[in-house]
Amino acid sequence: MNYYNQIKEELINNEIYKRVKDYSKNRSDLNACYNVGKLLSEAGKHYGEKIIEEYLTLYIH
Repeated sequence: MNYYNQIKEELINNEIYKRVKDYSKNRSDLNACYNVGKLLSEAGKHYGEKIIEEYLTLYIH
């Protein structure tokens, strides 16, 4: 039995597992931020439309 190779393999596998886990976490964070930004952008468009409607109602008629 070659303990050195087994220990090395165990440490490498652990490092790979941590990186994959970090990647998944970062990907999840990125998706959440993107979705929040998209929702804020859409909400801003509707908010802007409401302001224009109110302006037109108050000042044009």
